[in-house]
Amino acid sequence: MEDDPVTDEQVVKKLDHSWNEVYLRNERSAFAEILADDFRVNFSDGRTGGKGDLMRPTPDGTKVAFSERGMQMFAPTAVTWGRVRLQHPDRVVDQRFVRVYTKRQTGWQAVFVFVSPVGTEA
Repeated sequence: MEDDPVTDEQVVKKLDHSWNEVYLRNERSAFAEILADDFRVNFSDGRTGGKGDLMRPTPDGTKVAFSERGMQMFAPTAVTWGRVRLQHPDRVVDQRFVRVYTKRQTGWQAVFVFVSPVGTEA
């Protein structure tokens, strides 16, 4: 009996989970495969960047937690979103993110992420 074929949705879910694991383990080498070479990022402070900017590790002592995760397929594109809380030794940063994946000849890769700050509640 043959194994069930892996769906595009399963592949993207695995990639998105691997992205989160990069932050939880603070080991950025997996980004080499997850992020396309032409990957772009819009940071919450307005800066933009590329793949190399995400390859830099988070400062030691930072705790990371993900929540409010979701996903929508628009083949050959997929969009995931969620919330991330970074607990640095001296401050807490809450952000929302939207990640865009696309399927190319070599397979699925992330091509864009937009990060926005979560405002403080009164």
